[in-house]
Amino acid sequence: MKALTVISVSLTASLAAGMAHASSPPTLYTVEQARAGANTYAQNCAMCHGADLKGGVGPALAGRSFVAGRGATIGGVFAAVSQQMPATDPGGLSHAQYEAIMAYILQKNGYPAGATPINYDKAMKDAVPLVFQGK
Repeated sequence: MKALTVISVSLTASLAAGMAHASSPPTLYTVEQARAGANTYAQNCAMCHGADLKGGVGPALAGRSFVAGRGATIGGVFAAVSQQMPATDPGGLSHAQYEAIMAYILQKNGYPAGATPINYDKAMKDAVPLVFQGK
């Protein structure tokens, strides 16, 4: 019985730690990147995806509908954006511009900024699930 109690307490602690981690999204970009991303997005993306990232001719890039049920990862979204966009010149922006756009997308999906900038090569492989963090 004592062993069962220890296992139960251990499992409860593990679940609580996992839930605390899930409620604290990772910091994947800097404030400066998101600011630059807002400008780059306005110039290259807003005409299709909307000024508010809620969609238009192209799909929404923010909000629950953007990530709901898709199993999207940061890397998957970043790869699609950096290799297929803008529609008029796929892959035609600089690495820094794609990093900034992704930072802006993350910001608009409720991810907090941090001290470490998003990096093109790392972002391409990032397996962190993209989950809307807003309300």
